Amino acid sequence: MLKIQALLGHTVVLSDVQVIDSQAVQALFETEDFRAFVRGCPSFLRCTTAAPAGSGPFALVTTGLHRALEPGWLSSSFDSAEPLVRLSEAVLERGEANPGPLFARGTALGARYEEGGMIRRRLEAVAWTLHHFSREAGVPLGTSAVTRPCSYHDVLEEVAELPGLPGHDYDPVERTLAFVDEHVEQSHRHRRAALFSQLDATDPPHRTAIWNTATQAWNAAVQRTLGTDGASPRSLPKAADIGLYLGRPTDALFEPAGPGATTPAEHGMAPGSLAAVAELGWQDIAKIHQDEVVARRRDTFQAALRAGDAAAADDALPALLRAVRRKLPACEERPGRLAWAAAETGLGLAGAGLALATGETLGLVGPAIAFGLAAERLLQGRRNRSHIVNTLMTAGGRGTWARRSET
Repeated sequence: MLKIQALLGHTVVLSDVQVIDSQAVQALFETEDFRAFVRGCPSFLRCTTAAPAGSGPFALVTTGLHRALEPGWLSSSFDSAEPLVRLSEAVLERGEANPGPLFARGTALGARYEEGGMIRRRLEAVAWTLHHFSREAGVPLGTSAVTRPCSYHDVLEEVAELPGLPGHDYDPVERTLAFVDEHVEQSHRHRRAALFSQLDATDPPHRTAIWNTATQAWNAAVQRTLGTDGASPRSLPKAADIGLYLGRPTDALFEPAGPGATTPAEHGMAPGSLAAVAELGWQDIAKIHQDEVVARRRDTFQAALRAGDAAAADDALPALLRAVRRKLPACEERPGRLAWAAAETGLGLAGAGLALATGETLGLVGPAIAFGLAAERLLQGRRNRSHIVNTLMTAGGRGTWARRSET
């Protein structure tokens, strides 16, 4: 899924804590293949935090480390906060995040975490992430213009008060709020990790619905704080579709495709080609990304998005996908298709709250993962091209949704 986003020219926007405490980001930065890709394509990742305006790169990207040092902070990617607390102390003391010096023999981190061990590998990945954002040239950085960050609890309360909320979404929202109000102290209701610990301790009957609904609300809160539109590629099981009821859609942009719609479009990729994208290494993605024809098609597509020209984007998207398809290695057709949901789960991206935008230089913030989903629907012949592009233009901030489209 992320590889398709790179080929489409979109930018993944990470918040301060996601930079240090996302399993998906850690898995990516563990590999030199991905680190080399983002060095060569620095606009693919952007870091936006609540650091004061005018902060230098190191201060901007390490705001999450200061949050990790707050009493009672809980990690989402480690069993305890201790590894990230120790890394935070070491990075802030040294004033830089180069993994080599941080984990050298004789250092506190090098002595405590065995070389090659899982915790050390993931901590080194965090250090590589911080090092990339603070030291690599051309990496887009920014500060949030939001003075009061929005929390998942704020979003839940807002949605619960909306008139006419359908019962299938009202019930999980109310159930989640009731659980939070009963089990989570008021001072901790902005922290999703505190909710998770209570769910773990009590194991309520509707645990999945409560957690996933809170996650959908957290996704919306992250995007509001970062000032971006569009994130989670689909609804989470048993959860309320929170994003459909906010000023700008943030979740559940597309319904699951019907089982009968499986005919590939003439201009699209067959299932084997979609699978081939997933199997490519990041350096292979870089080669396709830098191909002259693909780059030209991508610039045309992104320029149409920037201009809000739905007709031009309608024409440019399949042309871009055709150019990408021609660069894929030959592959045998296989039954089924590469489901975005499967790629999402494999990377640990479900509910990760990753915000995305169009290419950094283009200035239009749009739902990039939704474009990936739209591409798949388009490639499989499941949606009318104009419907997809017009829908995404609306979701990109040029309108709002009050309900699902019936088209």
